[in-house]
Amino acid sequence: MIMIMAEVTARNRSSSSNKKKGLSGGMLKFKILLEKLHKVVLLLVGKNNKPSSSYVKEGHFAVIATVEGPKRFLVPLRCLRNPTFLSLLERAAEEYGFDQLGAITIPCNPSDIETLLAHHQVEKEEDENAREDLI
Repeated sequence: MIMIMAEVTARNRSSSSNKKKGLSGGMLKFKILLEKLHKVVLLLVGKNNKPSSSYVKEGHFAVIATVEGPKRFLVPLRCLRNPTFLSLLERAAEEYGFDQLGAITIPCNPSDIETLLAHHQVEKEEDENAREDLI
């Protein structure tokens, strides 16, 4: 009888230790999962907590100027009213079609986009100043 009790107690201890190992194994898996998630977050966020190149601010879209090497820009949606920019988009449609994924590739010099963005910024500031004058 004492032998049977000792055997049952030994089994309970071994199953209890297996549960603890399973729990620590689960915790280990959870830790590994957290580490992987952390790596993914670090990949999505660039240096100094700046968003990575795949990030696009709300109210903007990504454009890549391809002449003189590809250069990526974030263009405000408001630029879609600019006739010069619309002509660039028409050139892009002629050359690359409408089924582009991701950033819109435009066959132009980066300086063309920079000029458009600078012009857009001046117009935006003028509009803001005009609104302030009305108030």
